[in-house]
Amino acid sequence: MAVYVRRSIWGLETPTPWDPVTTGYAQAVAAMRKRLATDPTSWAYQAAMHGSYAAPPPGATWNQCQHGTWYFLPWHRMYLYWFERIVRKAAVAAGAPQTWALPYWNYSAGAPTNQLPPAFRLKTWTPPGGNAPQPNPLYTAERNHNPDINGGAGLPHRVTSFALAYSFTNFTGSPYPGFGGPVTGFSHDSGTFGALENQPHNPVHVMVGGDATFTDCSRGWMADPNCAAQDPIFWLHHANIDRLWSNWIALGGGRMDPNDRRWQSFDFTFWDENGTKQVMKPADVMDTIRQLGYKYDDRSAPAIVRARFAMLSTPQPPEPPEPPRLVAATEAPAELSGGRTDVAVELPQPAREAVASAIQPGNGHLYLHVDGLDSDLIPGVAYEVHVNLPEGADLEEEGEDSLVGLISFFGFRRDKQATEDNPNHPIGPIGHTFDITGRVQELRSSGQWDEGRVVVSFVPVGLEPPPGTEGTAHDARTEAKPSVGRVSISFHPAA
Repeated sequence: MAVYVRRSIWGLETPTPWDPVTTGYAQAVAAMRKRLATDPTSWAYQAAMHGSYAAPPPGATWNQCQHGTWYFLPWHRMYLYWFERIVRKAAVAAGAPQTWALPYWNYSAGAPTNQLPPAFRLKTWTPPGGNAPQPNPLYTAERNHNPDINGGAGLPHRVTSFALAYSFTNFTGSPYPGFGGPVTGFSHDSGTFGALENQPHNPVHVMVGGDATFTDCSRGWMADPNCAAQDPIFWLHHANIDRLWSNWIALGGGRMDPNDRRWQSFDFTFWDENGTKQVMKPADVMDTIRQLGYKYDDRSAPAIVRARFAMLSTPQPPEPPEPPRLVAATEAPAELSGGRTDVAVELPQPAREAVASAIQPGNGHLYLHVDGLDSDLIPGVAYEVHVNLPEGADLEEEGEDSLVGLISFFGFRRDKQATEDNPNHPIGPIGHTFDITGRVQELRSSGQWDEGRVVVSFVPVGLEPPPGTEGTAHDARTEAKPSVGRVSISFHPAA
């Protein structure tokens, strides 16, 4: 079996954007866009397999993407694998090397690689053999064109970091979903996200897309799962997420894929480069080299693990003897402003008892839940979630200690529809869950813990556009009117 090598797009595009791999990708995108939407090898069909607001043709395998589930990583690996084969055939036909493989965008490596790759910023290009500039197939106006992502400061490290995700050794578990996501069946709608999906996957989507409207994909493609795969950068983003999964396994320390038959044997349907239907399961994609014939040029796993979250690394039983117990919750929604928003969660006696128990090693975990996201449109920002962030704190110097995770509105539109259609989801099915046991232990040991309440702070993080710029994350903070329905704390006793 030939082993194809997926390479960093920034390594390929230095010093000039149009290396053979990028050129082949652009030519393949152009060719696939000319095919009918009913053709499984067309750009439109492949994008709609992830999500679409259009009515699918009879028998089409559209709207299949898996989110908020332990199938998130394997489904997207399969999706990229068959897409790569379709693109390779089109690229080679246009003159690309036979060894063509999908590159990845490593936005976590700092400047300049946290910027959009150069070939994706250019509105026009001159293809090989061409005599005049033409529209660049890798460029779209339906993207956040903030200068910071197009040659400036790039995506913020607090968004692109995978350190928290790498601190988990459990792929899944209860009640927190672990690195890979919670145990579910087929899950096209969002739910509780696994650590890697929560960060950097989700916030990178919304920051590259910017603010997005609903139903028509008229702007902000990457911010909406039903539009995202129309943007050529989507596939490089997911190649990087797939690489991070491979490197997480290589990091060792008990990190491994589920050995649960429910995960390994679940069938999904795709299409190959000849338009032939293919069925694949997670057990078929656990080893990218031996089973799929590809590898990444970065085979080493960076040992970046946040020490404060090391306690999360203990694998949890698949079925805990006791479910998590809700011990405190807010009673009203909270609007998220353009700046810091503080939400106080009062701690009644059951919550105080849970805290006292959880701070003893091995007794259990405290979880913070942020549910019921709502907004008039998808804001092109993420929100840092802090526990007891000091007043007037310098986020760069002091915010790291209080930060417990991020929330974003990726997948929100489907969440909102699911809430309207299902009375069993009065708050909303999307849930962001964070283990705050370590943070509470720190506050208690330093004498900064308030037994009566905990303050949860939401701080927007995004790309600041120039004043007056329209259609960007800056406008979305005020126009979208984002809010959260409930902030709560639960206690999960140890097994």
